[in-house]
Amino acid sequence: MPSTPFHSSYDPDRWIPVPLDYVGTPWADAQAWAAWIAQEASAGRDDAAELLPAIAHEAQTIALFPAAHVSFRFWHYPVDGEPTGFVDVYVQERDPDTTAPADLLPEPGFTAVDPVVEELDIATFPGAVRRLTLNVVLRDEESEPVLFPKAEWLGVRGRWVAYAVSGDHDVARLRERLDDIDALFASLDPAGDTA
Repeated sequence: MPSTPFHSSYDPDRWIPVPLDYVGTPWADAQAWAAWIAQEASAGRDDAAELLPAIAHEAQTIALFPAAHVSFRFWHYPVDGEPTGFVDVYVQERDPDTTAPADLLPEPGFTAVDPVVEELDIATFPGAVRRLTLNVVLRDEESEPVLFPKAEWLGVRGRWVAYAVSGDHDVARLRERLDDIDALFASLDPAGDTA
């Protein structure tokens, strides 16, 4: 996992942290981690035997998703519900200036409608925004365009920028985790001096 001065006091009843590498962990690789998570998530359930393969498959898929420059990855798996997807968090150092957080967001790409950007009031970030985008993407060169809803968060604190992104072809699944990602992003906190 890339070195970052931030940590997250995430809610373990809503999120499962996903390893980005396995050095110094009890697991040899993504497959071993996924098998362990499947055991933990299905423990005590009457349908555990049926759930195990599906949970392990989804966990491994998320763990193996490309993670270049990602600082944290969290799988949304509420204890009182079903898993809905994951969010990646990036933390980057930059020279402080007066650039507005919204202007630091990446280009949205092709969209069906104009993205919605709203300012957030987060104690750990003097400046923060959330952007909701309805992207138009191609699954492959021969496919028809499809809609891909995406949510992004960006916060600036001193010389550090934190950026979170979560997307899903199923808008209902993305909507189910928005509030929890709001809380997760707000839980990001500097572990040291960020001035």
